[in-house]
Amino acid sequence: MRHSKTFIAIIIGLITASCIGPTGPRGPAGPGTEIYSSTIEIVADEDFGVEDEFVSVASYGWNILDVSTVDEGIVMAYISFQGSTAWHALPLSTPFENDIVVLRYSFDIENFDLIVEGEVANNNEANENLFDGDVLRVVAIPPSLLLKSKGLDYTDYDAVVEAYDLVFKD
Repeated sequence: MRHSKTFIAIIIGLITASCIGPTGPRGPAGPGTEIYSSTIEIVADEDFGVEDEFVSVASYGWNILDVSTVDEGIVMAYISFQGSTAWHALPLSTPFENDIVVLRYSFDIENFDLIVEGEVANNNEANENLFDGDVLRVVAIPPSLLLKSKGLDYTDYDAVVEAYDLVFKD
């Protein structure tokens, strides 16, 4: 009798375990929840302001993000240089005119700042002009829409576009 109770418990356990399968597709997002994406053509003469002798900043205002996206989501920026179809994740470092120029970004609920930083003092204008006419794409993914799969490389623009089915309007 004792063996039959153990056998029944094992069978019930196996049946229960077999009902647990892979997670299904993500359901629709709740109202007001969306992935924010934007395309910006950089205009060096108009966009950048000098912060100090090494740093220039271009601020692009937005009002789409909430606290949870800023604190727990993902905000990524990618740049494509004129004449290129390749996209590069920021931050990006590149040698230029006896300088090393770093293109990075910061953000909060109200602004996205594109930051150009060089190692040579007072080289701001030349460094800013390096990115004039290039295209910047920003993607902000709220935490409720983050994919839980392992292996998604958020620095890979094409992988992010495919994974989140993003469409950019040029």
